[in-house]
Amino acid sequence: MCGVCCSLEDFLTAGKIHGSSDVDCDVYAKFDALKEELGVLFERGEEEYERYVAGVKCPFQRGNVCSIYSIRPDGCRQFPNTPFGMLSEDCAALDRFKKQRLALKRGFVVKETGHFTVDSLLSVKFSDVQYTRCVEKLCKVGVTEQELRLFNMLNKL
Repeated sequence: MCGVCCSLEDFLTAGKIHGSSDVDCDVYAKFDALKEELGVLFERGEEEYERYVAGVKCPFQRGNVCSIYSIRPDGCRQFPNTPFGMLSEDCAALDRFKKQRLALKRGFVVKETGHFTVDSLLSVKFSDVQYTRCVEKLCKVGVTEQELRLFNMLNKL
């Protein structure tokens, strides 16, 4: 919820919005206006367009919170396990996530998919010993109370 990762460029590459133009008409109207604005910018020059898209925050970000969270695109839903997510910089939460990910992978052969969903995470079941080891590893590299609550929720503890 820091909003560091929420750029216009990332939003534009994240996929389709999961809403309905009938129900979420304000969101779609704003998105249509954005497409028009970007089209005009692109016609002025590709360099200006690229500079703008890379330097502007996501238009649906309000006070570091996503205003379309329930209908956000898949790329935003799967962040940070996306091509643009793992390249993000200047994000303390993402730095912790990368350290935690490395700590949990250490000593194991792991197949990386580049994305995850809550459903796929819920299908993983830890034994008590595995769970305790994971928590110990996470605590060594730094885990917030909120992150630990999420880990517990996903592992139904």
